[in-house]
Amino acid sequence: MSRLFTGASTTLGAGEVREMFALALAHLESQVEAINALNVFPVPDGDTGINMALTMRDALAEAQRSEAEAGAGGVFEALARGALLGARGNSGVILSQILKGLNRGVQSEKDVGGPDLARAFQAASEAAYQAVGNPVEGTILTVIRAVAEAVRKEAHGDVAPATVMEDASSTAKAAVARTVLQLDVLREHGVVDAGGQGLSVLLEGMAAYLRGETATPELVPAGASAFIPTVEHGPGGIAYGFCTEFFIEGGEADAEQLRPGFESLGQSVLVVGDPGLVKVHLHTLELEEVLGFARSLGAVTRVKVDNIDHQHQDFSAKQSIVPMGEVGVVAVVVGDGLCQLFRSLGVAAIVPGGQSMNPSAEEMLRAAEGLPCPKVVLLPNNRNVVPAARQAGQLSTGKEIYVLPTEDLQQGVSAMMAFIYELDAKSNLAAMEEARKKVKTGELTLAVRGTTVNGVRVGKGQPIGLSRGSLVVANPDMEITLERLLEHVGVEDDSAITLYYGMDVSAPQAEEVQRFVQVSFPRAEVDLFHGGQPHYHYLFSVE
Repeated sequence: MSRLFTGASTTLGAGEVREMFALALAHLESQVEAINALNVFPVPDGDTGINMALTMRDALAEAQRSEAEAGAGGVFEALARGALLGARGNSGVILSQILKGLNRGVQSEKDVGGPDLARAFQAASEAAYQAVGNPVEGTILTVIRAVAEAVRKEAHGDVAPATVMEDASSTAKAAVARTVLQLDVLREHGVVDAGGQGLSVLLEGMAAYLRGETATPELVPAGASAFIPTVEHGPGGIAYGFCTEFFIEGGEADAEQLRPGFESLGQSVLVVGDPGLVKVHLHTLELEEVLGFARSLGAVTRVKVDNIDHQHQDFSAKQSIVPMGEVGVVAVVVGDGLCQLFRSLGVAAIVPGGQSMNPSAEEMLRAAEGLPCPKVVLLPNNRNVVPAARQAGQLSTGKEIYVLPTEDLQQGVSAMMAFIYELDAKSNLAAMEEARKKVKTGELTLAVRGTTVNGVRVGKGQPIGLSRGSLVVANPDMEITLERLLEHVGVEDDSAITLYYGMDVSAPQAEEVQRFVQVSFPRAEVDLFHGGQPHYHYLFSVE
């Protein structure tokens, strides 16, 4: 029997690793339906949560059979072996590779410390990327890479496992929230990546165990997903054909050698394993051709085939609802893209308004009192709207309205990334306020008149940059203005810059500006999002 784990413990033994992953699985199983309802990438099979949970069940079952004498490293080895054999679906196969990398990183240690876990996450990220022929950002791959980078500094010294896992979990949550900005299909449907969310839930379960928690979490309903996507069907009524999985046993080629052949026959191709036992997952319209090619390489076993079109029909039949707990959020937003983004992050009601179009206290009060929850967080998202928002809070008689004084839309986005609808108002307000204060923001627009402000001379129609409401830079060249504004607010090597382009900017123009910013700040991560806001050509956040 393992000892009772506490956050101060410096190593994990075999029993503790098993118990940690058992609680992680319990967390994942509690959110299976919610994760399923998120799934839109790469096809709408809607079973990401199920596939990840079943993969983890097989991994844990193998770990429970591992010998105690093998120590913690032996448990990680068993988890990796069980996951490979039991991996289901695209997400399950990638999860199996993450576990494979974790096993490689701990290097058969009898007891695993914090630095061992940190190094294991580096190996997990590498293994996950190696498994995918054409990695796509905004997915589970992005999340595991962000985790690896966040804990890299903890690979040396005597840091506790609990510290590493807390950092891994919090980083994963933030990375998942950003996926809606990184992938077109997620942005279009207003959801985060399902696989990334599944990984985040697993890591939270592991962190919870290391905090000393043992309680099984409550089930999270499918309604936790705010939007359900629709997909156009292809020829013959089948959008993507068949989701196909099988093993090739007894062959001589490894996964890297086999992958190109399968990539020519389908989509969402994953080929993992070693010579003698390779697992293949792909989506294809040519099922018999795929299986025939596989048989030419070795013995094909454990074949599983699902008709994705049928899965899609069942998936699309589900109704979507806005998540609602004790507290709901009302946000003042302008711009079609930004409205969609705020809703995807969990905002229950939007009041149109912003610069030059400030909503009244009555409009905000009406939106707040229309929500079916006792408490409301109100995001004014503009410093000029904050006073009216506070007045709305004072006027309410039937609701507890809390005004979070977000001064711009970018602060509002960061606050919403910290919002968790299951938590109470106090917990959410604390997390959202911290996120709001941490983000650095700026705006770029054109001067409506010539003037001199704060020692900066401006000509009419000239690009100008503002930070926290103050004019800080002006230049005839818009890109140079943006570059200097970013330098003013402070961009670090590991910063994440998000550009929101407005209604007067075309997509090609915005993409050119994104490339310019990436060249100017080569070590930063630069994301581009269509905000659709008026007046301001670009809004940005730096985190």
